[in-house]
Amino acid sequence: MLEEPEQNIEINFKGGFNLKKLHHLIDKLILSLIGRSFTILTDTEPIIKRELAYLPDEFTAAFAVEEGAPSIIVKKENNRFKYFGYHYEPNNIDLRLYFKDEEFAYEVLGAKEGIRQAFSEHKIILEGDLEYAVSLIYIFEVVEAYIMSEKFSEKIIGYKFKRNISRLQLIIRALFLYREKGEI
Repeated sequence: MLEEPEQNIEINFKGGFNLKKLHHLIDKLILSLIGRSFTILTDTEPIIKRELAYLPDEFTAAFAVEEGAPSIIVKKENNRFKYFGYHYEPNNIDLRLYFKDEEFAYEVLGAKEGIRQAFSEHKIILEGDLEYAVSLIYIFEVVEAYIMSEKFSEKIIGYKFKRNISRLQLIIRALFLYREKGEI
């Protein structure tokens, strides 16, 4: 059985704009929201506080859509997460998470599949100190549940999930969280 070659289709519009660029922008916005939500939910969500206790001080994690893509950085400082924005070549990362394929990233970031499911189906690559991977995946899953609709959050968590702040409050607080120069 012959495999079909991978197709990289770009649809261009007037003015040089294409859907692939739009897709990358949406991925970047969602990852930024996730990184900011790590910081905000550290103070309000007991599940995240509990999982954060398992991570060592100064623990740093990076999340990217694919290998070689810019990563969002979160770091544990004083028993809370701090968001450090996007970096192209992050240094001193304890655990890096990225997707094997851009389409897998779209499934998770587009609320079609949960991070735990993607992890169990080997759609994610983890590099670094894997001792902390389960806690990080669980925190990511809780953040994902806060951002997504109630129906989706129940589906990915597997039980009736109760938010401590509303999705709207989270998004508004994320918009006003400190941003690095040039960051979306």
